[in-house]
Amino acid sequence: MNFITSEKSLVIALSSALLLTACGGGGSESSDNSTSTNSSNSNSPEAISPSSPIDTSKPSEPNTPPEPLKPTTSPETSAPEATSPVLKVEVDMKDVESKSYDGAAQVGSKLLNSQRQACALGGLAQNNELTKIATQHAQYIQHVFANSSPTMFNAHDEREIEDIKTWTGKNNPFFTGISFKDRLLKAGYSNLAHGVVENISRITYYSSAGRVASPEYAAHSMTKSLLAAPYHMRLLVTPNLSQTGSGMIAYKPYGKATDKSQGYVFVNASSADRNTENRSVEGLFTYPCNDVADTNTALYNEFPSPVAGTGRDLGTDPIGQPIYINMPSAKNIKISNIKFRDIQRNIDVPVDLLDYSNDPHKRTAYELPQNEAFILPITDSLQSCETGRRVGKNCGLYGNSKYQVSFDVLVDNKTLETKQFTFTTGEVNY
Repeated sequence: MNFITSEKSLVIALSSALLLTACGGGGSESSDNSTSTNSSNSNSPEAISPSSPIDTSKPSEPNTPPEPLKPTTSPETSAPEATSPVLKVEVDMKDVESKSYDGAAQVGSKLLNSQRQACALGGLAQNNELTKIATQHAQYIQHVFANSSPTMFNAHDEREIEDIKTWTGKNNPFFTGISFKDRLLKAGYSNLAHGVVENISRITYYSSAGRVASPEYAAHSMTKSLLAAPYHMRLLVTPNLSQTGSGMIAYKPYGKATDKSQGYVFVNASSADRNTENRSVEGLFTYPCNDVADTNTALYNEFPSPVAGTGRDLGTDPIGQPIYINMPSAKNIKISNIKFRDIQRNIDVPVDLLDYSNDPHKRTAYELPQNEAFILPITDSLQSCETGRRVGKNCGLYGNSKYQVSFDVLVDNKTLETKQFTFTTGEVNY
């Protein structure tokens, strides 16, 4: 279902990480406080600045190999859990109350869980502590945007902002701590020492007809958008995560017609625990992986941009769902001979490779390790948009279509391996 709007709907995706793993931490929180926008008519997400991992308590042990997780097992569950069905795609805006939607939050958590399990990355158990932490921070964000229009805002920071101080910092009734770590400490979160990640998405829908995505469908879409943004995706599919909790809040955006505009905030917090903090994957893994279904078709924006330096504006010229490649046991990998095939249409999709050798963000907190890479489908020639004013234009990969991906991997400059799998997109996202 596509919700075409007459103004740019705003979506922000944030990631923060407090990770303690056997391969080390370090770094500092992001200092980026900007909100990116563009002029395209789209409900698809913009992502801004994930934070690099922070060592919060004890030194890592770089000489200790991570405990491997065999690709065929998941300690938390024996089989992938199906995503909860989204019963209503579209609802009357007047029926959406400004409140917390716990069921919608669980739709997002369960989708993340099922996608991880499908790739043998370990299941995520529902955690009430994380749910409460995520929900209260979502309430903080909605209070800001229901009462003001900030020009500078870091969505996982609860710092007082001078020009909107009435609604930020301790003046916000939902304030619990400036940083993600502060909020976890105040809540006394039991697994803080083992590693925690926070991902946030905010969207404003505009509809002249007064119809809007249901809270459940919005949470589903917002979670998929986070799994299509490379620098956010790589945190969400961290193998050692085992607990999760989400918050989903609906609100009326400040300064917008209440009968035509609807805002949602989705916050997910996921963590490792004592038993999983050193867990890794044996061999190479990808996301999407074999037989994963219902991925996004396109990436419309992320900061830092995975296509920085190319001149491409993702808002008007998106790329397809990126493919993440990680081999934790290797020091470095080199990807070659990439084939990205649309099985239904029997065509090859051109690709670019993003890895350590051509990383536009070297010597920054976002630098890719040498054992990770992304395949970026370049979909300029595809006519994948199906409705509205963008019919026949580039909306990334085609919707509800199966793609076959294959590539060679040179491991530590010694061993050559070949990987092949198929995945299926969901409906076209705009």
